Amino acid sequence: MTVYDRWHKSRPEPGEAKCSEHKRVPTAKHGQGARWQVRYRDEKGQQLKRNFERKADADRFDVTRRADEPRGEWIDPKLGQTRFQVYAQTWMASRLHKPGTAMTYAGHLKNHINPVFGLVPLISIRPTAVQRWVKDLHVKGLAPRTVETVYVIFSSIMRGAVRDGMIRRSPCVDIRLPEPDKTTIRLLSPAEVIALYRAMRPEYAPLVLLGAAAGLRQGEALGLAVDRIDFAEGMLTVDQQVVVIDRRPVLAPPKTRASVRDVPVPAVLADALAEHIDRCEPEDVLFRTTRGNLIRRDYFNADVLRPAILAAGVPADMTFHDLRHTFASTALAEGVPISEVSRWLGHESITTTVDLYGHLVPEASERARTALDNAFASALGSAGCASDVPSQGFDLPG
Repeated sequence: MTVYDRWHKSRPEPGEAKCSEHKRVPTAKHGQGARWQVRYRDEKGQQLKRNFERKADADRFDVTRRADEPRGEWIDPKLGQTRFQVYAQTWMASRLHKPGTAMTYAGHLKNHINPVFGLVPLISIRPTAVQRWVKDLHVKGLAPRTVETVYVIFSSIMRGAVRDGMIRRSPCVDIRLPEPDKTTIRLLSPAEVIALYRAMRPEYAPLVLLGAAAGLRQGEALGLAVDRIDFAEGMLTVDQQVVVIDRRPVLAPPKTRASVRDVPVPAVLADALAEHIDRCEPEDVLFRTTRGNLIRRDYFNADVLRPAILAAGVPADMTFHDLRHTFASTALAEGVPISEVSRWLGHESITTTVDLYGHLVPEASERARTALDNAFASALGSAGCASDVPSQGFDLPG
């Protein structure tokens, strides 16, 4: 038997007095708390208990548990009562996040997730509440991509709760996110890149070319070290970047595994880097503040890049990342295979490269037509007479 009457003894001694209400021998807990108790064991063999006011509810719970347990579908309802923020803390501690990612997740949990769901039991979170929360984030002014990032964190935690047997299913079902803003790409001409390079403070000028002539991300450019440049081979290695942890810039691994890569160094960039090394004599990282510290992006963008943008007369709303866009589009326009561009950019998938930059090379279609025309013209010429080739529904050249 797994359902017990807490108020009455199951094996009373002869002669013990019975209660007046139920005509049974009472226990010391008679009339205290819920009367019916289900006892069962968890996967570790430890005995658990749950109390119910009504015997029917206790029986139903016990029958469901007995049916689900052999199929591996049993979920202890008590686990579902765990508050979201308690489980989120356990989930965060188990992740293999890089320091920067962990800090981002912790910030979004603190600012956007826990204020709404932190004290709510996992089992009580419903899809409608999630959808309303997503809408509220957007209404409050969060950018669509930020809303998506916050939601992905929340959804991942709820999937973890399902995986850990805290709840049976995630509430993140059919949740509509705000449409992301279309990425505005500012492409600079070679002349504009050089104008920006010349407008920069000399000790930071090569950073412009690291973006526009090598396609480095800003953090990667700020973290480039002397021993990662091979002037003889004309290559540089990207294997670290500057990130901010607890408000301090530190060196960390690149964004993804694909971001660790070797990138060709064109002569214009090689000359600029060699001149910078001769003038500044860096011991490790090429670019530092006047105090010898690693450079924070916010400082660089506001105090170094922004004044140069205004002085150079390039688009005022451009960002450092637009230099990376410029590198990709220029390489593609000059006929570099998109697979190579994707590898040099450190994209995990060539699909990302195609989606971002494929439309920026209209002459690629003309090159494809020319190549195919040449191939078939050659075949037709060697076949003798064009009339001997079946038409297949289109006109062949006479």
